[in-house]
Formats: sequence, structure tokens, C-alpha cells
Amino acid sequence: MAHFLTASLEDYLEAIAELIAINGHAHTKEIAEKLHVKMPSVTGALRQLEKLSLIIYNTHYPVQLTPAGEMVAHEVMHRHKVLKAFFSGILGIPPDKATTAACHLEHVIDADTIRRFVLFSEAIEKRCDAKSLQIYLAEAMELLDSDPALQLLRNAAPGTPVTIVRLGRNLNDPAALPLAEGDVVIPGGPDADRQIFRFSKNGTDGELPLTAAENIWVRGPGSPGNPDADMEQQPGLINDQR
Repeated sequence: MAHFLTASLEDYLEAIAELIAINGHAHTKEIAEKLHVKMPSVTGALRQLEKLSLIIYNTHYPVQLTPAGEMVAHEVMHRHKVLKAFFSGILGIPPDKATTAACHLEHVIDADTIRRFVLFSEAIEKRCDAKSLQIYLAEAMELLDSDPALQLLRNAAPGTPVTIVRLGRNLNDPAALPLAEGDVVIPGGPDADRQIFRFSKNGTDGELPLTAAENIWVRGPGSPGNPDADMEQQPGLINDQR
């Protein structure tokens, strides 16, 4: 990415490339309309881009991108597309807000950070081994909007009763778990190897894979809709650890 370009000049290059892709040309007036700026501002920006050898500018002809200009414009457009897809598809932000966020973010952090962010977001979106993460994020974003009081059993405070509200879609065989929706449990936390998650239910100690506890949604005491908010702690694993 060219480090000498301002955010404004990047926007001009992106607008020129988009107009050429859609209309086959990019006239000065079209650029002004697309960016909602006045003609003198467009002229000044185009002259700067011409000095940088990124465009071919003649007042009587459409603006053309040089090979170097095409490379920069392509990178800006790709960066914007990936960021918007991340905000919209992964974070669940409405498309209009995702577009605005992408426009702001692509201009305020350095090029190396952008490249790493693009690599990260593309990995989440496209890699087959990230499928479970994709499912979890989609579920988490949905619950963030509908019921922000929910949290994962994995993250629940040890010793504090919680009610299981939802079994996540990443669980392969929910029926085989020792827990079900509606159960009240006392979390104990993961073991030393971080493979097993311990809990107490109805006074009896139990355990399940930590990966399962990372996909079980619970509501803690004091949360709206928790009928067991004021229940007393049951004897079992947690009390034995004190």
C-alpha cells in the first residue's frame, strides 16, 4: 500500500476505479457526484494524483488509472470489501453501518495492521477449520442483540449458580451431555489441563469437556428472566473447594 496517500486521495482512487468498473469511464463530474464534493475540490485532488503518476488527467477526457494507480485502487477496494464483510457478516452490524465503519477504519490504522486484519478476517470467513468459530460467532452475535445477559458456561463465575438457557449449535450430541436447558448448576471451572469443565448439579459433582462448556449459554443470578436468581448455593464440588 502506498504510504504517501492521504485518506482523501485513497477515496478518489477508489471512486475512479468503481466508476470505471460500472460505467466504463470516470468523468470529473461523476467523481464529484459520487464523493459529494464540489468540482474545484475534485480538480485539486486529480492534479495531486496526476503528480503521483497514479492517474492520467486531461480536462477534456475521462480520468484514467495508470498501472500503479490500478494497483493502489485495487488494494483500497479489496481492503474495504474485506472490512465491510467482517463487520457485516461476522460481527452482524447492519450493512450501512458496516460500510461507514469500514471507510473509517481503513484510513486510520497503518498498512501493516490492515494487512494483518485482512488476513485474520479472511481466515475466519474462508478456512474450513474455522467453521466452528464461524458458527459460534454467528450465534453469539444473535444473542448479543436478543439477550445480552447471557454468557457462556465456560466464563461463568465459579461458585455462583447459573441457569442453562441454550445449548449451542456447535455441540455434536447435546442429548449425550449431563446437562440440559433449564438445569441450574454451580460452575467449578476448568481442570489444570484445561480439558475438562467441572460443575455441581443438585448437590452432585459432574464434569464435561471444556469444549462443550464453551458452547452452553447460561444466565446468572440477578439477570432478567432467571427464576433462580436468589437461590442458595447447593453443596458439592464448589463448596468443597473453599
